[in-house]
Amino acid sequence: MICHLIKIIDKEKVHSSIIKKFTPYIFLFIIVLITGCGKKLPEDKPLGFDSVTLLNQDSSNVLFPDMYKNKILLVAFIYTNCPDICPMTTHNMQLLQQEVEKENLKDVQFAELSFDPQRDTPARLKEFGNIRDIDYSNFNFLTGKEIDVKKILNNMNILALPGDTTKTQGGIVYFYTHTDRITLIGQDGKIRNEYRGSKANIQEIIKDIKTLED
Repeated sequence: MICHLIKIIDKEKVHSSIIKKFTPYIFLFIIVLITGCGKKLPEDKPLGFDSVTLLNQDSSNVLFPDMYKNKILLVAFIYTNCPDICPMTTHNMQLLQQEVEKENLKDVQFAELSFDPQRDTPARLKEFGNIRDIDYSNFNFLTGKEIDVKKILNNMNILALPGDTTKTQGGIVYFYTHTDRITLIGQDGKIRNEYRGSKANIQEIIKDIKTLED
């Protein structure tokens, strides 16, 4: 909003004597305004891989990231058997989705990629989302071939290491040590910022989204 003051100054008719008197201050004021205009996000790096075909919760093909070209994308990294961090991250993604709708921000998409594709089938992801009453209108849970998932994780610097496997009456149980992250990708397909998924500052991310919209 403050950036629009430059246009106002340009349009207003100000007495010439006043302009001469305050010229040094006006120039200083304009420099400060220009410096403050257009917040720059900390990252501007390509994903570093060609698109791969994944499956969403409805078993529909999703070409990632090409499907999100010219859109703003928030992508989180989860697995559905996670006992703590991933549900918190998913909740924050849901809060972001609600805030985006409230703010009437356009062309914003949400995706959560599972790094446990062996267990996280599309049906399992759909169950995970339904329990949390996810609005799928601009939200996808994604899974795919292990080689494709690893390609994405490696290029986006996401660590996901499985722990020891335990056999129980319910089947095989194992947990992951993994990166806790939500990544903001701009319309040009580049990473623009990264956040701690389970402790995400919702308003900070919304401000960054607005920066990309400007």
